[in-house]
Amino acid sequence: MKRYSACAFAIAAGAAVPMTVAAQSSVTIYGRMDTSIDFVKAGPTSSKQMTSNASRLGFRGVEDLGDGLKAQFGLEMSVSSDTGLASTALRNSYVGLAGGFGAVAVGRLDSAAPTRTPLYALVTRHTEFVIHDAGATAVGTSILNARTRESNAIGYASPIVNNFVFRAGYYLNGDGITEAANSPVRFESDYKQADVSLSYGEGSGPLGLGMGYGQNKKRGGPLVNDVKDKWMAVASYDFGAIRAWVLFNRDNTQAGPTSRSKTDVHYIGASWDLGNGKLVGNYMTKDVQTNRDAKLKRFQLGYLYSLSKRTNLYAFFDRSDPNNRVANDLVRAVGAGVQHNF
Repeated sequence: MKRYSACAFAIAAGAAVPMTVAAQSSVTIYGRMDTSIDFVKAGPTSSKQMTSNASRLGFRGVEDLGDGLKAQFGLEMSVSSDTGLASTALRNSYVGLAGGFGAVAVGRLDSAAPTRTPLYALVTRHTEFVIHDAGATAVGTSILNARTRESNAIGYASPIVNNFVFRAGYYLNGDGITEAANSPVRFESDYKQADVSLSYGEGSGPLGLGMGYGQNKKRGGPLVNDVKDKWMAVASYDFGAIRAWVLFNRDNTQAGPTSRSKTDVHYIGASWDLGNGKLVGNYMTKDVQTNRDAKLKRFQLGYLYSLSKRTNLYAFFDRSDPNNRVANDLVRAVGAGVQHNF
């Protein structure tokens, strides 16, 4: 049923576009098809698979309300380019206003929303992913815990002032959490998160700097291993053909008998522009929160070649050691694919 519901949504949304164009200043249909063949070895087990890497179909619109004020909306759904299945879970769904004050949006927000999300915006502005933050090379959620996509959200982004942008987000994240009669978390507002960030270098110039803070509040207090709050700092510099970056993230958690109260991520990388191609590498370490003596270590390298402004070929290598205290847990992935943006 999910497949047919998603298809029906896409058809209905597409059919509605001609009727809404007259009322909107602009409506855009966009998307991405991104498919790779991956060879993965996890410990002693090897496998080959075809993977859809954050393929998507989206709709966004802007209406000019006059006096510099604009209304904005967006809907973006996931599409599995390897199987042809579509998901009813939207990547984003928002409505908002933008003007001289900046932009405000409400709904399900991510990096495609006009406000973006404060912490993930620091990552995408000041660092580069190996090919994309998807599939075997994804790090936004698995390593950085950067609040990539948030539901029940209110977001704000300031205009660019002297190369600075301020962002803020507030999320009611109790929705979907298992409820019990004797549990303090019963309603959407019983679990709240808030993020802020300040980013320099959004307008122009080679230097990029950013600082962000996030807080979690749960009625009844945090449980063991819950993240209570987090800090992120990032710096980048564009030397021309070569760009380099460094990022630090700390999650303060509710420690248990054998788990940490602080989990740190150190992340460094660089890209090399080779004309129609680009080489990107990232190396990162992360404290294993549930083991005070262990670290995750990960290295990635990827090459992307642009056939046109819309179509890219790419290849990547990813090596991850999830716990350096555990034997035979290495995960290695090699893949190649094609990406088309429309």
